[in-house]
Amino acid sequence: MRPVLIAILVCLIGWFALKDWTYSLLLGQSEAETEVPDYAFEESWLARPETTPPGGWAEPWGVDLFVLAPPQSTPAGKGLQPVDSPKLAADYQRFSEAVGLGDKIVYAPAYRSPSPASRGKQRSTEMEKAKADTLSALKRYLEASNRQRGLLILAAPDTEPLLTAVLKALPEDEDFRERFAGVILPDRKTEETWEAQIGPCSPAFETCAVETAFRANKPSLGFLLPELPRPKLSYSGDPAFSETVDTRMQALSNWLDANAVKPAEPFNSWAADEVVDVAPIHRPNGDEDISGERGD
Repeated sequence: MRPVLIAILVCLIGWFALKDWTYSLLLGQSEAETEVPDYAFEESWLARPETTPPGGWAEPWGVDLFVLAPPQSTPAGKGLQPVDSPKLAADYQRFSEAVGLGDKIVYAPAYRSPSPASRGKQRSTEMEKAKADTLSALKRYLEASNRQRGLLILAAPDTEPLLTAVLKALPEDEDFRERFAGVILPDRKTEETWEAQIGPCSPAFETCAVETAFRANKPSLGFLLPELPRPKLSYSGDPAFSETVDTRMQALSNWLDANAVKPAEPFNSWAADEVVDVAPIHRPNGDEDISGERGD
């Protein structure tokens, strides 16, 4: 009987010691191409409006939600994950449904995501690529899509490096800051930690950071099963989360209508009613048609 118990104990120890390493080895190395995304194109976005929303010259004053989507947590091999990864899109869809983003005007850029199998220096290197992509998407949004509308940022769990980079890149002029509703923070992050990084936002609000009870959850009994350094996440917590976002956006819209100076409607804004965004056209002779860069 004792040899049997010893054998079982050895097997259990071996399982817990090697299960994660073996799982990662079986997943291997991702060999997908990870081209730099071009945010002039639809496929580089996880979500954006199908039709162009009215600019800030319209009433009520519109407000956009710029979402920092969670990095890919669905299991995959080591290596940078491509922008068009179906797993990244599925992870975002799961997050979006959990927080109730379906009826909001959302801009959520895809990006080259760190693999959930990556750790340490490799993950840090991959996160730098994700940050570069997110900043490129933010620039494109501000130049071509914002059109003097209000802006609220929603940071999903595990996106703190992306949020830090985005906050440093936001415009600092008074006109933008009046239209900025601040940041809905990731789970378990406090206002005090982020308030200084966020900077000033609209006078409509007492604080520019919004804490929530919304959480990212690891699999139950995950310690018994093989898992990667970043386990697959699910989301739960605050049933009023969507209402919190709506209330924040509505408060900014009301304040802007009552206090801000309406911008003049651009002469060519009629073109925006037909298409969300138009990619620059590269002519054979090398000249670039920038007709798609509305709002520049």
